Amino acid sequence: TNQPGGLINPRAFKSIPYSLYVLGAFVGMLGMYTPLTFIDVSAISTAHLDPNFAFYLVSITNAASLISRVGGGLCGDRFGVVNVLTGLVSLGALTTFVWPTVTSKAGLVALVIAYGAAAGGFIGLLAAPVAHLGDTADIGRRTGMMFTIVSMGALIGPPISGAIYAANGGFTQAGIYAGTSSCTLMLEV
Repeated sequence: TNQPGGLINPRAFKSIPYSLYVLGAFVGMLGMYTPLTFIDVSAISTAHLDPNFAFYLVSITNAASLISRVGGGLCGDRFGVVNVLTGLVSLGALTTFVWPTVTSKAGLVALVIAYGAAAGGFIGLLAAPVAHLGDTADIGRRTGMMFTIVSMGALIGPPISGAIYAANGGFTQAGIYAGTSSCTLMLEV
């Protein structure tokens, strides 16, 4: 249907559940891409891995995300999207908290596989709860508004983590920041 009002529907934010979900997703995205952005740098500086191998950790993460991008949707149909999303966010937060402490090649590979699986499902299922948080005729607009806001969190999160890293000289505090941000979405869901 052709809904009047253009691209933005400010009335959607009068819905407390929708507004809280968008806020939680924004804060969650502040930390979501920190490991993906800094995993290769931390592998070289903390775990002393060969830069030629560390470069592939991002590719391994992205390949692992395929597991839950497909499987997350299938599991969401069976067990409920919010239940699956909560589990994936929990795994993503846990791997983000643990990431700065891993100092072996095998440990980092296992970590990025777990993180990739969690992050892929998170991204794949993020829009699904929006369908239940308002009128079905306005799903597209509400989803677009949510992703517009959430994308700002994804955009500014890694530079904030980089500033935390630069201020503290290590990835531990950046991991705590990013993991805590990810936990915020889990609380919202």
